[in-house]
Amino acid sequence: MRIVQLSDLHLSSQPLYGVVDTLAALQLALRRVVASPAPDLLLLTGDLTSAGGGEEYALLRSLLAVLPFPCALLPGNHDDRDRLRAVFPGQAWAAAPLCCQRLDFDGGTLLLLDSIVPGEEWGEVAAPQIDWLEAACPQRRPVLLALHHPPFNVGIAGMDRIRCRGEALLAAWLARHEQVEAMLCGHVHRFVSTTFAGRPAIVAPSPAHQIALQDGPLAYTLEPGGYLLHDWSPGERLCSHYLPVATSLTQCYGDG
Repeated sequence: MRIVQLSDLHLSSQPLYGVVDTLAALQLALRRVVASPAPDLLLLTGDLTSAGGGEEYALLRSLLAVLPFPCALLPGNHDDRDRLRAVFPGQAWAAAPLCCQRLDFDGGTLLLLDSIVPGEEWGEVAAPQIDWLEAACPQRRPVLLALHHPPFNVGIAGMDRIRCRGEALLAAWLARHEQVEAMLCGHVHRFVSTTFAGRPAIVAPSPAHQIALQDGPLAYTLEPGGYLLHDWSPGERLCSHYLPVATSLTQCYGDG
């Protein structure tokens, strides 16, 4: 199956910091996704809005409603669980308060794990998340696990301070569930590829602004936005592609 992953939209009707037009960036990204071979799913891994406001979610809903493929949403630390549920009641939400989802496809299952801690920038996998995973995880189907906060360091000090805590609990759970084949994350505003608990772990960039790869205080950069395309053959392999939001003309080459 083909999964397009967008993350850290920070959608707002007004430019962030006066210069980052997140609405235009998302519209550009969606135009490219629609112009490409249709995915089986558009996965949005958190920080869907800038401030978790109802108007921002309504704007996002209007942009997603016209897409010819299904979408699945996961909250990030900039999101509000209650407003997200209210504006997107058709999502397969688990019981409140966590905004988790289990999505079954031919041959595999996608588990969307809510890692947010309301009022905090950092995330956490604690007993409620483990309890949900234990109940939702199928026993005999390949699984992809998605969560907003990566439970590992990425080499940017400011981001590492606000990553997902409780990584030992998650690693122990993964050790008991070999059917989980890989992990998809957001939060970092950069493409990162590594491993966690012996699984491939991939972090998506933002379609808008990126986090500067530098020492010192956190800073944003206007490096080109992007998103990820995952071709998943459950039980076999995950193949992930980075795509920039902005495109140029494709040149076709003949046999010679």
